[in-house]
Amino acid sequence: MGSNPVFPTLLYNYSLSYVINSININKSKKKLIFCIFYTRKVFTFLKLLYRVNFLHKFIIIKNKKNNKLFFKIFLSFYKTKPICSNFKLISTPSKIFTISNKSLNLLTKKTGNSVYLISTSKGLLPHYEVIRLKIGGVLVGSFSF
Repeated sequence: MGSNPVFPTLLYNYSLSYVINSININKSKKKLIFCIFYTRKVFTFLKLLYRVNFLHKFIIIKNKKNNKLFFKIFLSFYKTKPICSNFKLISTPSKIFTISNKSLNLLTKKTGNSVYLISTSKGLLPHYEVIRLKIGGVLVGSFSF
């Protein structure tokens, strides 16, 4: 049975929209630090955002009252402006965009400072790692600096 590139996107999509909406709301309020609920999918996504310098750092905290885990997220800001200007989810469960390695090379040459998140058989990766691995995948989202 062949690999299905759609499956990883459907797993990540709802977690991604939760994290991105939380980041956008707190970024618009100029809150540098905020908390969100802990899940493994959110953890893998936050690790990716940290690797591409979208986040300053994040830590896992435990609520003493009900023993629930949360992420405490620290956004990256320079003076009063966030480092990342906007994040857009491109693929949704109803509309999925796949991209080949050749198309990804052309897209990155045209857009410049944008970082694309691609769901591949190796997991969720930034576009420059996907180009290095010479594979394609599902275009999940993009953000620009």
